[in-house]
Amino acid sequence: IIIFFSALQLNFLWLFGYSPSTQDIKMPTLRVGSELYTSDGKLIGRYFKENRTPVNFNEIAPSVINALVATEDVRFYKHWGVDAQAVGRAVIGLGEKGGASTITQQLAKNLYRTRYNKSQGFLAKVPVIRTVIFKLKEWMTAVKLESNYSKNDIITMYLNTVSFGNNAYGIKTASRVYFDKDAKDLGITDAAMLVGMLKGTTMYNPTKNPERALERRNVVLRQMNKYNYLSNDSL
Repeated sequence: IIIFFSALQLNFLWLFGYSPSTQDIKMPTLRVGSELYTSDGKLIGRYFKENRTPVNFNEIAPSVINALVATEDVRFYKHWGVDAQAVGRAVIGLGEKGGASTITQQLAKNLYRTRYNKSQGFLAKVPVIRTVIFKLKEWMTAVKLESNYSKNDIITMYLNTVSFGNNAYGIKTASRVYFDKDAKDLGITDAAMLVGMLKGTTMYNPTKNPERALERRNVVLRQMNKYNYLSNDSL
């Protein structure tokens, strides 16, 4: 087992494809937009490939964090990057809402693109073992992230990384695009709508599919209530 995981990490003979190094983990890269201001501080233009402006943890409304954890990874603050309980349930076929993939694993996949062609390697071209290799890479990268960053750092990186559709990358840009608010000013229903979109940015896009977006928002609100992030009186 040790030899196998070492070979996976070191990409022995390019059998397994790229895995993020310790340096990659400590210095992640993220595409951000450039902003042009006048001398008196007015924003007059933005230039970008991905319309993204990162934020810090304290610039995100608590309702966004609560909605994300309740919907995507309810044991986020208890696991070490891989949720063994969720994996076990998935293996024996029980499954659970939100699946076995943790927020940290999703960050690993989004930030380091562990499922793209340049990451695959020779063995990953074999359909039978491709999913196993992808999942093992995500687990290993998730553990590295948990070893180097706090939970607040990880959830902030995740919310800065994900796409919300309409060329809105990251929670700050999404807050502006959909609600014309700062991320710290999002209300509970705003947060539930944005988190709900993460399941499908087209299917649950409030500008393209408002009815589906509303249904998905309500699912998120119920999850928040189920895990005590939201009282019955708030529903």
